[in-house]
Amino acid sequence: MDILSSLNTGGSGLNISELTETLTKAEIEPRKSLITQRIDTAELRLSGYERVRGQTETLNEMLDVMRQASPLAVRSDTSGVQVSVTDPDALDLKSAQIAVDRLATSQVLNFAGYASADAEVGQGSLTVAMGNWSEDTPPVFTPGTATAQTITFAPGSTLADVAEELSLLDGVSARVIDSGNGTFSLGVISQTGAANALRFSTDAGSDPGLATLDFAADPAAVQVQAAGNAELSLNGIPVTRSSNEVSDLLPGVDISLTAPTTTPASITATPDTEGSLEVMQGFVDMINATRSLFSDLTERGFGEADTAGDLAGDILTESVMLGIETVLARGFGSTNTHLADIGVMTERDGSLSLNAAKFTEALTENPLLLNPLIRDDLTASAPSVQVGGAPAGSPETGAVTLTRDPATGAASLDGVALIGQAQDDGTWLYSVNSGPMRGITLTAAADTTAAEIAFRPSMLSSLQSYLSDTIDNGTLLEQRETTLKETIADESSALEALDTRSEDLRARYLSRFTEMERIITQLNSTGDYLTNLIDGWNSDN
Repeated sequence: MDILSSLNTGGSGLNISELTETLTKAEIEPRKSLITQRIDTAELRLSGYERVRGQTETLNEMLDVMRQASPLAVRSDTSGVQVSVTDPDALDLKSAQIAVDRLATSQVLNFAGYASADAEVGQGSLTVAMGNWSEDTPPVFTPGTATAQTITFAPGSTLADVAEELSLLDGVSARVIDSGNGTFSLGVISQTGAANALRFSTDAGSDPGLATLDFAADPAAVQVQAAGNAELSLNGIPVTRSSNEVSDLLPGVDISLTAPTTTPASITATPDTEGSLEVMQGFVDMINATRSLFSDLTERGFGEADTAGDLAGDILTESVMLGIETVLARGFGSTNTHLADIGVMTERDGSLSLNAAKFTEALTENPLLLNPLIRDDLTASAPSVQVGGAPAGSPETGAVTLTRDPATGAASLDGVALIGQAQDDGTWLYSVNSGPMRGITLTAAADTTAAEIAFRPSMLSSLQSYLSDTIDNGTLLEQRETTLKETIADESSALEALDTRSEDLRARYLSRFTEMERIITQLNSTGDYLTNLIDGWNSDN
């Protein structure tokens, strides 16, 4: 309600507040609507690009998971020997026999007869050494490579304090145990392995309570179990290990020993068609989900029932999907393996489908058929050269030349000198620390003079390389996102400036109309005076 106009009955009679608001909106609102529309459009497209980036990153993560897939499943027929694949690239197992005579054990110590967990042991120094106790009588302790550690206890230290301090040492676990017969024990456990046994010794000035923990001469009085190595055999060859978790016996395989065996465990590698099928189906589903999302985002909405996407007609998004499809259509590896060879087909609408029966049949016949798709092919032309590791860079398909002087061992890769070291077996081990092949190792026989190192990226590497080129810093996608963010910021500033102008304009109009009302009111007042004066004259006459 315009209070001023209502009170001023002698003015123009116009609602100046309403008139001010109408004129202000007439000038401001069209511009404001245009700016708001530009902001909404930019935010919509930015949201679309963020969805493109998010889906691309999700696809990239899926490819990382696929790298861990193994076309072979390693199994044990004995529960006492458990196996798992840790490095599919290193796996070269066909079959093996593993017999376990004894498990690796920890040294277990029991210091018994304490009245409570807070029983006082007093002050002094306790030195803990790790090493091996011999089976001689009396036993002889041979210190290991670890440095002995000394713990100093203050006056009034308790059994619980000792347990706490011991547990802080690497390779030692200690706790106070309620024996259930009214007494408490200090239980101490070492790491497994004969060389990880413990020896406690106290200094001459220690209190008697702490000195009872000293078994520097012989652990027999407090030892419940001796530390020992696992004793096993691989295909009849005796082997010892300090742990029951063995990772260096079969390439690419972790072995967990849980019990001695009565007969050797048979370790076999067979085609893992079920696991590989699950991984490949997940890949197909992810590609289809990516294609569906990109299609929805770029939908132009020409038909009555069609709705335009957030990135309607966006060539960049369409080109990303086209690039993915181009990579998937290639052949990979020295065998030129295609997705169609394992039952992955392209349907008429562009989506992928997986023929489970064909996939299973193909991998059953050739378990390594999947390798060119998920593993890079890195080979040497000379049988005297072995290639290890994987390139840390992003090499293109092709080959580099290894040249070597058999007399000195000096070697280079495409002219770049390599760091080499002679091995005990006469071979030389070289590390590649620069260039696109950095990260790989080369093992060459002593008489090797030259070899071609060929690299063929897998489907996964090719696809990940393409995706990185799409979403990494400096890419066209990032440039689009940056431009849209700048547009939103600029237009938001323009909107704020327009709000300020609206207030200024409203104040100016109101000031002018108020002045107009004052003048009109004054004129009307003068007119009323003259009219009354004339009416008075007429009545006198």
